[in-house]
Amino acid sequence: MTENIVVLKTYSSRIEAELVRGKLETVGIESFVMADDAGGMYPFPAQSGFDKVKLFVRKSDLKNALKLLCPN
Repeated sequence: MTENIVVLKTYSSRIEAELVRGKLETVGIESFVMADDAGGMYPFPAQSGFDKVKLFVRKSDLKNALKLLCPN
């Protein structure tokens, strides 16, 4: 099951990742955010070098998700 899930992008804040997750959801791409931010208690940008907020998608949705984020 987990072999079908891949990291789309890593962010420095949960807020930024959730905004992108919402954009993906509007076009029907399911995704989820996993963060090392104490369950949202520390949603502020991580310290430099500690990007711990990851946005995951299904491997089958990766190409479309990347097109949406980087249309060029």
